[in-house]
Amino acid sequence: MSHNAEEYDAIAERLFAPIYPVIAAAVVERTGKRCGRMLDVGCGGGHLALAVLREGAFDHVTLLDENADALKMAEDRIRGELTSENRTSTMLSSCCSDICAADLAERIGTTFDLIVSRGSMPFWDDQMAAFKNLYALLAPGGVAYVGGGMGSRALREQIAAQMAEIRRQNGGSGPRMFDMSASKALETSAYEALLEHLGADYDVVANDEEGRWFVFGKPAE
Repeated sequence: MSHNAEEYDAIAERLFAPIYPVIAAAVVERTGKRCGRMLDVGCGGGHLALAVLREGAFDHVTLLDENADALKMAEDRIRGELTSENRTSTMLSSCCSDICAADLAERIGTTFDLIVSRGSMPFWDDQMAAFKNLYALLAPGGVAYVGGGMGSRALREQIAAQMAEIRRQNGGSGPRMFDMSASKALETSAYEALLEHLGADYDVVANDEEGRWFVFGKPAE
């Protein structure tokens, strides 16, 4: 198993756990999506998908990540939840791929009522290709909720303090917040221009409390 996948999953489980229910609640409130088909892009260990799943009654969940080890952990985590909650009617599938891949829509072969992605945008090599793929993967009337944040300012500060304490106990070694200077994400205006070109209905949530999120939908037919 990938050392990085294991490390990130441990951080998500130990430190980031409180943020996912907060973000999931914002997702369903802003998108209005509680059922149908859901896709989690850059799913990591599946923590956000699981939190959103708990908020609704989705009948199909698809996980997308280019790290096969992370994808396997996400599958196991969500399958365990579905089994324990006896949600046998909810289907689970996965795709090991880069969101920027030119043949992604063809490989996945379906569209989604809800697409979520948290924290993977800074790693996408081709931001425009990624957003075009996201839009292509939306069903008519579907909505995407894509970006990054820690749920709230209080949670971000709490997690930063916990990380600092871990590093103090380990002689400076340990988890840190992502260095946004290394992010491949673009200025908000670049995404707005693309979404307008695509004909998407969109909104941008950008503040110190929640982070930066792009909420965009494909018009219903």
